[in-house]
Amino acid sequence: MARAIAHVEAHPDEPLTLERVAAIACLSAYHFHRVFRALTGESLRSFAERRRLERAILLSRRGQSWKVASASCGFASPASFARAFRRVYGVPPSAFDREAWWDARPDRTEVEAVSAFFLRPAPPLDPDFAVTLEQRPAARLAAARVWGGYLAPGKLVAAYQSLRAWADEQGLETRGGRIVGASRDDPDLTPLSRCRYDFMIELPDGLNPPPRFSVAERDAGLWAVTRVKGDLAAVDRAWSSLFKSWLPASGLDLRDAPAEEAYLQLPEDIGWDAFDLECRVPVADPPDGGHHA
Repeated sequence: MARAIAHVEAHPDEPLTLERVAAIACLSAYHFHRVFRALTGESLRSFAERRRLERAILLSRRGQSWKVASASCGFASPASFARAFRRVYGVPPSAFDREAWWDARPDRTEVEAVSAFFLRPAPPLDPDFAVTLEQRPAARLAAARVWGGYLAPGKLVAAYQSLRAWADEQGLETRGGRIVGASRDDPDLTPLSRCRYDFMIELPDGLNPPPRFSVAERDAGLWAVTRVKGDLAAVDRAWSSLFKSWLPASGLDLRDAPAEEAYLQLPEDIGWDAFDLECRVPVADPPDGGHHA
């Protein structure tokens, strides 16, 4: 199932059929439809359309016109994009207002209870906020995925424990940032019940994970990294400072890849209420090849 979902997201400009995507998951179309809806809470068509619309919104925030963004996300024409956009968000793209949509979203109370990260203004950039730029190689990763984990933390714990137990069985090192977490969706746009979170660990050559895990590919590239130690509020502040304050001031652009939390100390060592981790944001190489502060 994870391979099928990855295919949908990796090929936004290709026409999708239930039969083709089901074949990727090695399931019949009928069984795939039932399993997919049970897992995601929506049909394949609704999932693909929602993800394309969310990506178009993100591209528009990065300066692309709606016309260019919609074409990049696989919509056949501006008219078909506008119809889909109105169906999901209730307004045409030109009238979309993120704050108004936030005010009206059905799960706003739950979002605010989980984190107000997306509602807060950018914090002042602390001169002591340290960020390093690191080039990291490409890697294959085993991923334990959770759907709706922000609403059900127990699912996150169970996924982490399952991945950790398997890694220990294989003799893989898990401390020092080897286990990472990554949100596959933007809670700013995606309903919390449909947000995905992956716990991952790099795979050595020749090792494949069991079917309960998927395989993710991490491209080689540049990462902006900051370390944070403390409670969940400290982690939240670090992400807010990194994304909303440091990144705009740096002049760097985001790469199209999920940010990661690398666990330098594991919950078994410091508990589930404390964190010692690196916040890692994928960024594009500076045009001049230099390192920006």
